[in-house]
Amino acid sequence: MPTIKDVAKHAGVAISTASAAINRSAPVSEEIIAKVEEAVRAIGYIPHGAAQSLRSGHSRLIGLIVPNISNTHFSIIARVVENICLRAGYMSVVFSTGQDDDRENQILRMMRQQRVAGLIIVPTQSHAEHGKRLKAEIHVPSVLLDMPVEGLTYDVVKLDNIAATRLATAHLIDLGHRRIGAICGLPGLLTSQDRLAGYLEAHAAAGLPIDPQLQVRGDYMQPRSFEATRELMARPDRPTALVSFSNEMSIGAMLAIKEGGLRVPDDVSLVGVDDFYFAGLLDPPPTVIRVPIHEMAERSIRLLLEEIESKRPPMGKFEVFQPELVERASCRRIG
Repeated sequence: MPTIKDVAKHAGVAISTASAAINRSAPVSEEIIAKVEEAVRAIGYIPHGAAQSLRSGHSRLIGLIVPNISNTHFSIIARVVENICLRAGYMSVVFSTGQDDDRENQILRMMRQQRVAGLIIVPTQSHAEHGKRLKAEIHVPSVLLDMPVEGLTYDVVKLDNIAATRLATAHLIDLGHRRIGAICGLPGLLTSQDRLAGYLEAHAAAGLPIDPQLQVRGDYMQPRSFEATRELMARPDRPTALVSFSNEMSIGAMLAIKEGGLRVPDDVSLVGVDDFYFAGLLDPPPTVIRVPIHEMAERSIRLLLEEIESKRPPMGKFEVFQPELVERASCRRIG
C-alpha cells in the first residue's frame, strides 16, 4: 500500500512538506498542495484519518447538527458546509435531531467520542436551561446557526426573523388585506417568537387590530400546518391572506387550501418565509420572503474553520442576515 513517503517522492517534495499539504497542518503554497494532491491521486494513497488525528491532535471532522435534513433549508446548509469543508481539507458529517433535545445531546456525545474538530448546530431550544445542557456537552469550537441559545457565548449566524414576517405581513396589508392569518412555529423557540413579533409589528404599524384567533400552530411541520390551515379556512370569517413562518408549513398550507376547494390567490393570498428551489413548478408560484441560506451557511462554516485554525475563543458575536421579498403570483390586491 502506498505510503506518505511514496507521495513525497512522486511530488518531489520532502515527507514533512507532503504531510503538511495533506493535513493542512503548516503553511504550504497552493502550488505544492496541487502537486501533492496530484501525487495522492496518481499512486492511490489513502490517508488514515483517525491515525492522523491521533498523531497531530487535530481532527479533520466537522459535525453539522440540524432539525431535519429532508427539509430543503437544511439540505442546502449541508451541501454548502460539505463543499467548503472538502476544499479546506475537512470532512463533514450531518445528523438530524428531529427537534428532540435528548437526541441532540446523544449526537453531541457521539461527536465528542469521534473527536470532531468543531460543530455547527441548529439548536432544538433557545432557553437558558437548554444552554446549560449544551454547554456541558460541547467541548470544541462551535457556531450556532439560525438561532442563539441563552447563556451560550458561541458565535451566531442568523436571519433577522422579525424583519422577515414584518415584511411579509406589510406586503399583504399594502395589498388591502385586513384579516391575515399566521401559521406559526413551535412555541418557546426564539425564532418562533421573533417571527410572531414581526407579524404583530406590521399590524401595529398599520394601526390594525390583532385577532388572536387568526394565529394557529404549524410547528414547522407540513402535517400540522395542513390541519391548522384547513381549520382556519373552514371558518365563516376566514382570513383573506396567510403568512406562513416556514417553507414546510407553506407546503402544508397550500395543500390544505387546495383540498378545501379554494384557490391561491383568488380565495386567499399567501406569503411564506423561505423559498423553494422548485417554486416555478408550483401553481401559482408563491410569493416568499427569501432567506439568504447559502450565504448564511457559508459564513457559519468559514467562521468555524477560522476559529479552529486560529484557536481563538468564541466572541459571542451575532451576524444577522436580512430577508428579501420575492413577489410572484400567490398574492392579489383586494378592496
